[in-house]
Amino acid sequence: MQMKLFFLIFGVVVSFSQAQAMSLNDLTILLPLPKEKEMSLMLSPENKGPQGALLSQKTYQEIVQLVPEVPNHVTWRDSLKVVGIRIDPCFTEGEGPLECRRQIRLIWQPVFHADNAADTRDAAVHSFYEFDEETFNRLWNDWQKLSSGSSTDALQIHPQMKAEGLKGPYWKHLRALILNYCGENNLIRMTAMNVMAGEQLWIFAGFDIENGQAKPMTIPRIKGRTQGVIQSSSQFQSFTGGMMPPPEEDAEFGKFVSDSSTTKKKFTEAQIKALMGKVQEYENPEKHNPGTLDCASCHLANMGHQWGQLNFKQWNWENEFKNIAYQSSWNLENTSKGPLRTNQLRAFGYFMAWPAISQRVINETAATATYFNIR
Repeated sequence: MQMKLFFLIFGVVVSFSQAQAMSLNDLTILLPLPKEKEMSLMLSPENKGPQGALLSQKTYQEIVQLVPEVPNHVTWRDSLKVVGIRIDPCFTEGEGPLECRRQIRLIWQPVFHADNAADTRDAAVHSFYEFDEETFNRLWNDWQKLSSGSSTDALQIHPQMKAEGLKGPYWKHLRALILNYCGENNLIRMTAMNVMAGEQLWIFAGFDIENGQAKPMTIPRIKGRTQGVIQSSSQFQSFTGGMMPPPEEDAEFGKFVSDSSTTKKKFTEAQIKALMGKVQEYENPEKHNPGTLDCASCHLANMGHQWGQLNFKQWNWENEFKNIAYQSSWNLENTSKGPLRTNQLRAFGYFMAWPAISQRVINETAATATYFNIR
């Protein structure tokens, strides 16, 4: 689906136009996994500031069982930690014209130590905190003190925090900033992804928080409250599985993610190019937002894109899809170095101990940098 988004941004352009140079890593921040002695320095759900606890047990209990063999309240108490932070000056949802909503998003995963090394579970919670324009301007003024690196840096584990550790000044400032501005008082949404059935079934769900009450979200394009993904192989040469349910409007993408070998054999090259174009539309924040794309399609796009590049190396990808793929002068390189696996659906965070960053998140971060005019 082609879609042009229109944003009502008057009243904030002047405030952001004089921002100092920053890196993509200062807008979408992936924390380094902690050393064992640093675990207490990570943000936990019960940490609180003027806006209250970041994520109360009462609110957290509304989500699906995050780790199948561990009760939710135990995960919340013992292992759930913030591993990533994103600032979004213009969150939009649905078809335009749309007014910008100003938010911070915290990415939580179960984090633990085993064999003297940090690791994570393949599960995540995202919590969204929203601000009025005046508060967001104050927040942004504080945020700019985090300036580090170069505007040419690719998105990765935050380089300064990786060098300093969680005891360093960067995390000290950012941690205090999050606690000052975020909490249950301005928490407006919580989404989650967990793994069931021997790590072959992923479940997506979410809740909007209204007057302190969690109300299940309806997932776009499927009109249901939960959506599943099955992948029966961890190799990129071929995979079977699919979406539960798939969106009816994109039947070919549904067929592809359910059986890649059959797609490669039966589809013409032109059909597969059209399919890869669709994948890059999903990754393009100028064509889709969380109100126009279902959870599974968004998370599977990165996998589909990598599969295409692996299986069709003869294509000139940059030229072939230049009118479809997101374009930016910012560095859009994907630095995720983990193995190519179809069972890695993480959009931003960690897959075990490997950083996992999807192209969609990189593109969204570049769009945020453009919006803030931070070069």
